[in-house]
Amino acid sequence: MFDSPIVSLITPSFNRAEIIQETADSIFNQTYPHWEWIIVDDGSADDSWQKLESYSAKDNRVKIFKRIRQPKGANACRNIAIENCTGQYLVFLDTDDLLASFCLEQRVNALLKDTEADFIYFPTLLFKHKPNDLKLLWNIDKDEDEINRLLTGDPICQGTGTIWKKESFVKMGMFKESLLLWQDIELHLRAFLSGCVAKKRFDLPPDLFVRISDISLSRTGFHSLPKLNSRIAVFSETADQMQQKGMVEKYHKGLRYMFANIFIAAASSNYFNKANELLQMQKSWNLFTVAEQKILRQYQFIRKYKLYKIQVLQNKLHSAIMHIVGAQSDTIGKIPYQKEIKV
Repeated sequence: MFDSPIVSLITPSFNRAEIIQETADSIFNQTYPHWEWIIVDDGSADDSWQKLESYSAKDNRVKIFKRIRQPKGANACRNIAIENCTGQYLVFLDTDDLLASFCLEQRVNALLKDTEADFIYFPTLLFKHKPNDLKLLWNIDKDEDEINRLLTGDPICQGTGTIWKKESFVKMGMFKESLLLWQDIELHLRAFLSGCVAKKRFDLPPDLFVRISDISLSRTGFHSLPKLNSRIAVFSETADQMQQKGMVEKYHKGLRYMFANIFIAAASSNYFNKANELLQMQKSWNLFTVAEQKILRQYQFIRKYKLYKIQVLQNKLHSAIMHIVGAQSDTIGKIPYQKEIKV
């Protein structure tokens, strides 16, 4: 084990010239000095590259690259950064998020003490304009099965709330570059299903600020067909892995919830062919009874023929679907945290 391991901060960058300075300042202010910041620009049209050049000139720990291969996107940029980093540990950081001053020191110490872990989760805070303005945690530890929480849309944290051993992350296969949505959900589901050892340190203070904006790059075109296809891919690959491992019965409820989420999105966005494909697909894992499939088809019918204008009808069917899959306790962004955390 390394006494002072290098932490590689992995950052994709796209048109964030206006706010990346805050992120850079939070890195330069770290109490742990053994880091490198690997930034891969995804073809920015603003002054982002000039900003990155100034950081690289200021500090040789900052290493900048341009994405020169396909596909475009944050996942490809992250993988390129990992391929060019030299650190033993990985921390993922987006250009609109901020590190607490003690973040890297806290995470490295935790991983040095817990040598069996492949990655460790840490608590994170939400903010909108400046740190500590919302006083809300991203989420909390509920002592529940983490796979089920991911399936039901209640993950304990995002990818930025972790520290990874680089060796473990590369062995797992890194990021799936084809995905346009649910990248963090897919990553952590794959990590757990592949046997990675994860630990939680929610006894420690939050060490990262995740920005909540009115317009998120990852949610632009959220209901587009390509992003719907990404969600379907995450679901089907996860269900297939579980079937191969004999885990479908254990996570039957969570799989039903994830499927219903995608099906409603497809029908509500008028992708009726996709909705039909989904109904056929679910038979591979025996997720719904014939009677339950009928309710799903009824929901699709009222969307297709615009009967949703009869609001009471749509609400009734939506409630019926949620009754089938079961109510979930989503605590994302709902838990107050009153202490001030220094950036």
